[in-house]
Amino acid sequence: YSSVLAQRNALLGRIRAGHASDTTLSTWDHELAGKALALRAHRAETVALIAGSFAQQATRLGVGGAVTLDYRPRSQAADEAEFVSELQARLSADLARGFSSHGPHRDELALLRDGRELRLYGSQGEQRVALLALLLAEREVIARERRRTPLMLLDDVMSELDATRRELLAEELSSGGQSVIATTDLAHVPGASAASVTRLRVSDGAILSEALAA
Repeated sequence: YSSVLAQRNALLGRIRAGHASDTTLSTWDHELAGKALALRAHRAETVALIAGSFAQQATRLGVGGAVTLDYRPRSQAADEAEFVSELQARLSADLARGFSSHGPHRDELALLRDGRELRLYGSQGEQRVALLALLLAEREVIARERRRTPLMLLDDVMSELDATRRELLAEELSSGGQSVIATTDLAHVPGASAASVTRLRVSDGAILSEALAA
């Protein structure tokens, strides 16, 4: 989809600059439509796989209320012809901008609590915890589907959590797989002194050879 979108955008830019005609644009519209509908279907399937785990993780980390994921595709097209019609209806605007304004690249994934977007109605802390819950849900689903737990990379996330949530996160991460946690204060990471934990100091962008003392 990204490759076809780039080709269509390049053609729109050339047409806008007067260096090309729109005779081949319909070819790219049909090509984009097929890829877009497939991508939309895959995204909807993925959200359905993640939604239950996300709700559980968010509740466990202390996000109150009914927590849900809402996939919001821009296109409501039922088939390729309808998607092409949506593109053509926006052609004038696309030519004025020089890029495609419609398609899955404009879709949204909303994190909701009691039907209201956390991005708009949640505190900064609740938003961060919800995003963390989403990452953990993705990790859980990938581990189940591929039978291999993915590597988790967390950059100073512990400093944004209270002590209770730090413990809950550490407990979740210790359930399997490998995790890399960056922190400016080792005391923020529960279990950092455990024998199973490798501690490394980073300075000026380089990982030093000596391990930190427990």
